[in-house]
Amino acid sequence: MDLDGKVAVVTGGASGIGRAIATALAIRGATIAIADIDQSLAMETSQALEAEDYVTGIFMCDVSDKSQVERLFNGVVTTYGHVDILVNNAGKGHNSNVIDLTEEEWDTVLAVNLKGAFLCSQAAAKKMIEQGKGGRIINIASTAGENARVNSAAYSASKAGLLQLTRTLAMELGSDGITVNAVGPGLTMHESPIWTPPSEAYQKAFIEQTPMGRTGTPQDVAQTVTFLASDQAAYITGQTIFVDGGYSSGKLSVRD
Repeated sequence: MDLDGKVAVVTGGASGIGRAIATALAIRGATIAIADIDQSLAMETSQALEAEDYVTGIFMCDVSDKSQVERLFNGVVTTYGHVDILVNNAGKGHNSNVIDLTEEEWDTVLAVNLKGAFLCSQAAAKKMIEQGKGGRIINIASTAGENARVNSAAYSASKAGLLQLTRTLAMELGSDGITVNAVGPGLTMHESPIWTPPSEAYQKAFIEQTPMGRTGTPQDVAQTVTFLASDQAAYITGQTIFVDGGYSSGKLSVRD
């Protein structure tokens, strides 16, 4: 398998899209370090993977806390000897119009979605540079970072910032053999304690405006991540791949 011998850190890897990513990377041969704040779900995911003879470890971490992030990557390197892949998947959403959005709510979303990705990328890049063998950083963004949404100022701003962070990191880390890319899911139905599915009316509207005529699955996102983590994507960096069934390509005026 093409990721044999690689160690992958997946933040928010205990549930939802993160769990699908951890599973897909494990299937391809990677050792998985699940970084999450929910110990119970992390244990459940780890046990499920180990039941299939995949190698996993659990590292409790609030990605918005620099000391916890440093402890995470020091722990991964101490346990496995190196880190090769980082997937910045940990995220937080909040629905509120701008008038009612509080400063605390704004700060919390930005702290996890953008600051967290910065802190983890910085810590991982330091380890990868020390190792001298390059690496992969993959940021889980969103179509919300490209297309504005009502009642989503903090989330959309955080994901737009993540797209630009991706490009900047790619430019700065390329000479060290580290690629940095983003994956931007559209509406992706999944189960997670931190995600509430949108209304049926919203889902219907999304599907009607999506060329592929359906919502996404966690596996759609996970397979794109495994490609970017592989040697096949060695010359791809600074890019965002939107996994949204064509939703972000434009608006359908009529659907047959």
